[in-house]
Amino acid sequence: MKYDIIIIGAGINGCAIAREAARLGKSVAIIDKQTIGSGTSSHSSRLIHGGLRYLEHGDFALVKEALHDRTRLIFAYPDLVVLRPFILPVYTGLGRPWWIIKAGLYLYDLFSRFIAPHHVMEIDEFKTKFSALKTKGLKKVFTYYDAKTDDLLLTQTVAQEAQEHGAIFFENSPIDEIKRHQDGYHILCGERQLQASILINATGPWIDEVNHRFTLPSRYKISKVSGIHIVINGLLTTEPVFLQTDHQRIFFIIPENKTNQTVIGTTERNETGETDQVHVNEEDINYLLSHANHFLNTPLKHTDIIQTYIGIRPLVESKQSMVKTSREYQLDLHNFGETKLLHIFGGKLTTHWSLAEKSVQLLRL
Repeated sequence: MKYDIIIIGAGINGCAIAREAARLGKSVAIIDKQTIGSGTSSHSSRLIHGGLRYLEHGDFALVKEALHDRTRLIFAYPDLVVLRPFILPVYTGLGRPWWIIKAGLYLYDLFSRFIAPHHVMEIDEFKTKFSALKTKGLKKVFTYYDAKTDDLLLTQTVAQEAQEHGAIFFENSPIDEIKRHQDGYHILCGERQLQASILINATGPWIDEVNHRFTLPSRYKISKVSGIHIVINGLLTTEPVFLQTDHQRIFFIIPENKTNQTVIGTTERNETGETDQVHVNEEDINYLLSHANHFLNTPLKHTDIIQTYIGIRPLVESKQSMVKTSREYQLDLHNFGETKLLHIFGGKLTTHWSLAEKSVQLLRL
């Protein structure tokens, strides 16, 4: 079977690129060894956000792009991407001082064109509405706005739109062979043979392993940073809460109202092994419980946890610490005459739309 484009990886970025290319009339095939959105795209914190903490590292362009995409997604999928208030309490001696938070929130409002700007919540109101959280040492409480989503459903929705424009998905199709010939790339999946002049590698945290296995040239590598989440029954808070640890890391307490559950996450652990071998361990769980319990009036126990899950963030390799690593993505294009290879390094759920548009522009589709 011959196509204009073959995409490896049916995560959010692969699906979004497939949609944009199919809209332009290109024939597109998407291959995944599992199912649509079954990897990192369904194991996130389920947030569509600009990345408030990226501001202190000077990642202004990324935050602007993410907030732009956040607005587009809210209008495009009003039932799926919903703007919500996020509560950011500032405690004495923990994390950044309140005036730095205030400056960051003003920049955040500016970059989002003051759509739902932040405000200060009275501490008495916080005590009433967020009674599960401690108030000792509470200096100030901010309310800012970002969006919540169902990450898997969003990915599946984008995939459905790609299919409506003619894209073909091959799920549960591990690749056996990738060969580049004069007429393009030839890919073997079991008994299925696919061919295209353009190959796009959108395999997220598996990208280095794919490149190594099939000897695909690339200019970058990734750092794999795992994000572990724990889930408990019941709602600890009525709205998402953004908390800072004593090491200036952050984590969220996120209510899932539809399921009456709370998600707490996330960790940032550098992974050196193969992506499929990464798993949640006791240290991860203890880390999240310890930091959550520092703020909770009634401590959580291991027996309160009903589920854990882990997602791997494919961050473009950096010499900086994991806390300071940027979420900027890189589009790595290789031309071989009429044959093209495009690697998608990095990226996040929020910016999939802009990433897809830039990808098709770079390929001159």
